[in-house]
Amino acid sequence: MNTGERWVNLQRFFNPQSIAIVGASPDFSKITGRTLKYLLKHHFKGKIYPINPKYKEMAGLPCYPSVSDLPETVDMVWIQIPRDQVMGVIEECSAKGIERIVIHSAGLAEIGPEGKKKELEMKSFSEAHGIRICGPNTAGYVNLVDGVALTPVVALELDILTTGKIGFISQSGGMTGAILTRAEARGIGFSYIVSTGNEMDLDVSDFIRFMVEDPHTRVISIFLETVRRPEEFLKASDLALERGKPLICLKVGKTEVGARAAASHTGALTGSDEVYEAVFKKKGITRVEALEDLFETASLFEKYSPPKGRRVGVLTTTGGGAMLLADKGGTLCLDFPKPSEKTIKTLSQNLPSFASISNPLDVTFSGVGGGYERSLNLFLEDAQFDIVVAVVGTSSQFAPEMGVKPILKRERNKEKPLVAFLNPNAEEAARLLVKDGIPTFRTPEGCARALRYFCDYGDFLDKQRTSSTLAESPPFKVDRREVDKILERSPSSLNEFESKQLLHLYGIPVVREGLAQSPEEAVHIAQGIGYPVVLKVCSSEILHKTEAGAVRLGIASDGEVRSAFKELLSRSRSYIPEAKIDGVLVQEMVQGGEEVIIGMFQDPNFGPALLFGLGGIFVEIIKDISLRIPPLSRVEAEEMVQAVKGIRLLEGYRGRESKDIEALVDTLIRFSFFCTDLKGKVKTAEINPLMVLEKGKGVKAVDALVVKVN
Repeated sequence: MNTGERWVNLQRFFNPQSIAIVGASPDFSKITGRTLKYLLKHHFKGKIYPINPKYKEMAGLPCYPSVSDLPETVDMVWIQIPRDQVMGVIEECSAKGIERIVIHSAGLAEIGPEGKKKELEMKSFSEAHGIRICGPNTAGYVNLVDGVALTPVVALELDILTTGKIGFISQSGGMTGAILTRAEARGIGFSYIVSTGNEMDLDVSDFIRFMVEDPHTRVISIFLETVRRPEEFLKASDLALERGKPLICLKVGKTEVGARAAASHTGALTGSDEVYEAVFKKKGITRVEALEDLFETASLFEKYSPPKGRRVGVLTTTGGGAMLLADKGGTLCLDFPKPSEKTIKTLSQNLPSFASISNPLDVTFSGVGGGYERSLNLFLEDAQFDIVVAVVGTSSQFAPEMGVKPILKRERNKEKPLVAFLNPNAEEAARLLVKDGIPTFRTPEGCARALRYFCDYGDFLDKQRTSSTLAESPPFKVDRREVDKILERSPSSLNEFESKQLLHLYGIPVVREGLAQSPEEAVHIAQGIGYPVVLKVCSSEILHKTEAGAVRLGIASDGEVRSAFKELLSRSRSYIPEAKIDGVLVQEMVQGGEEVIIGMFQDPNFGPALLFGLGGIFVEIIKDISLRIPPLSRVEAEEMVQAVKGIRLLEGYRGRESKDIEALVDTLIRFSFFCTDLKGKVKTAEINPLMVLEKGKGVKAVDALVVKVN
């Protein structure tokens, strides 16, 4: 089924004209009774068919013994019966021509192998018969646009639900109620809220696609535990970006995945969460850290387009609250510049002589007399500020005339974002402001985080407009026959010499070197390179050569080469007696550069992931690394380099020469092509170290390891 057909089906899925509830109960105090209760309470306009063989009537509606007994083919079936009975109901739905089901029933894949087996049977049958299923183990959904509350979540006890332009997708059923009640208390509304459950069929990617296409949804918030269909998730993310609909994501379940690390450092340095972070960065997905961010940040993204800069003007009735905001904002790369000279001059004419005109600007002493409103308008007009924050303390709850009403009376400026940070108990004031288009926040930290996310998203969009991702194929010729020849030499890991030969075919600079089978051949190679040289045992089975004593540096004469050749072979055979040794590498000795590591591993969800970090202590102990998903644009490669804390060592520090960062960026781009081009053939690859030489002198791969896909 193509994505267009799936989207059409989801329109009917969210807005059915008839619903059957299998396992309905007339006792509305029970969870089995609440789905029917909430459909009635929130005025579902279509037909409702309770199904339970124990009853003839329920809540004034005819009750039917089974799906087979329904008088018509309904648009939607809700199933809330024991798991062992679910398969039979799905079969009845198929026989009746019903194509959409929500399975609330639990005890399936989430509990272990037995439940998973039952779920796979349901999946196989539903796919074969063209049935779309949400769940099992789902809390259902609420369509606030059309008034469909198909859920037993007790948050639907709310009498009125606010409709807004935020879509919410949750892989946790309980989070749907938690978000709904918290947002509703603040007057923040949703278009759709859906719990995806076990995602046997429909998953988070399908619901993103639906909401991206939906005209009633402006922003999509996601409570995410995992991605089951990575390719579809990436496509849905691309579509959201194309249509200008921001994705706000709270990703939980940070875990380390150490199994990738068998042959190289690269996999050991990262966990699955870092890969998700890299995916979010590549696709412009805003990752938030707190539950309230899902609707507070989303409300900000819904109301305004991102600003052009990070300059924040703060107007306050409480100096302490504003300083908390400024302190937190300062740690999140927000700027708080002074007002313009024009604003300062005007303020000095309107405020008392003892007033300190600065940013944040505290107008507590003149709020009631109109000083707050005049000052707010000046800040909104001031070109020094990209965003304005109105901070209102306790008065927002008890004396709204001081700070809240002046905001409502402001001169309208739709271009510049205006947000408010209020007393967390001032829910009435928050609802008034949100209704007037002003996003509100309950804590200074939450406000500062949202502004940072907002500015970061604006920066991402600017970079998208000024740079494009490189094409699938490299902008240089690759000798495919030579690539295949090298890959065919070994069934698993390539040795160091082969690994560097392969990388060199993709335009990555490597050291001058040769593979010797005898002491005299080693001498001949060393003379051709020029002393000093480095000697290493070359074996795909001895991965950590330093530990094996299989490396000698700074060899300066023919005699030393002969001696080192014999010594290295002896040490290697003592270290791993059965190891296959392919010879001894003789290579130029690179001096004066800075060591970095570039690596790739295959993430089980998203495929190739690229790692960059400084060498030595930075990568081994501090784990100062950055991660991205290939292929890389130049902007992404530059960001990858700048993201590591040790960047100052490359830029030049305390008189040290700056290194060739431009050549490093070029190498990252070429390496990213190598990774995407050999996606199905190479499992992991690593250049460690890559020596970054002085500015203008390039880079050189000193050691490398490529491990093939088994």
